[in-house]
Amino acid sequence: MQIKGTKSGLLLHVYERPLVDAVGELRARLSRTPDFYHGSRAVLMLGSLPAEAAELAAVVATLEQFGIVADGAVCESDDLAVLARSAGLRLVAASVAAAPRSRDDRTESNEASRTRSAAARGRRGAEQLEGDPRLGDTQYFNGTVRSGQSITARGNIVVVGDVNAGAELIAAGDIVVWGSLRGVAHAGAQGDEAAAVFALRLEPMQLRISRSIAIAPPGKRKRRGVIPEEARLRDGRIAISSAKA
Repeated sequence: MQIKGTKSGLLLHVYERPLVDAVGELRARLSRTPDFYHGSRAVLMLGSLPAEAAELAAVVATLEQFGIVADGAVCESDDLAVLARSAGLRLVAASVAAAPRSRDDRTESNEASRTRSAAARGRRGAEQLEGDPRLGDTQYFNGTVRSGQSITARGNIVVVGDVNAGAELIAAGDIVVWGSLRGVAHAGAQGDEAAAVFALRLEPMQLRISRSIAIAPPGKRKRRGVIPEEARLRDGRIAISSAKA
């Protein structure tokens, strides 16, 4: 199972059959950060294999328990389309469901789209750190975040190590990488425009702060040595500068 975030909401890939087998995994994943997706809308990618009405209802009910509204489905068979409609889900074309949308509705590059969609169940090394209670939980990861791995936090994320291309960090607060950041980083994911991204080497495929998006230009940035950098919103745009001591 995969849960992928897009500008317009969540894509939930549930190809397992019977669907009831996916409910336990879904509940376990959402329980790790129970409030993170609260208020989101989700499109279910159901594939083509047959399913039962009760099974689909269990998936929808599990999402509702975590404040997620299932309002659409991508179906590859007529039988599934009928089932989705009977569950109150609108039918969505796969190309529409997966299409990325930037702030000004321009189409992003294919590479950026693939990178933004990278999410996986990989292992997480996380622990809660003490600090300002208004920041919520801080997820701490010691090691390399590899391609296909995703770390989410209701507060901040701190990584002591590199974040490879194809990896994804999503935080309601700040993101700090004591190493090279080459994957996707989304700080202020719940709308905090004061959030920031810090890294020893800031070389991401894509940066997001609140609702703003910046995509890496072709080629590598020319840098002199290792100079910590930060990315913040300035005048509604993401700007990168040397991190302040």
